[in-house]
Amino acid sequence: MELFLKFFPFLHLVALIAGGIVLLIVKRKYPKVRNSELIIVFILFLILVAIFTEPGLDLIKKLISLIQVG
Repeated sequence: MELFLKFFPFLHLVALIAGGIVLLIVKRKYPKVRNSELIIVFILFLILVAIFTEPGLDLIKKLISLIQVG
């Protein structure tokens, strides 16, 4: 686990770069896909990667605790 935490920010950057490359491949294979659609998909992917970080999980926990009644 310590080894994973050592490379923590780099793994997320690699995931974002890989996602961007996949979107570029999709754009080349399917030219009818609009750039705005690819940008929206990349933003959603960026949000997903951000959620699965420790600060993102803490934020979600705080929001859930605010929503809970009782």
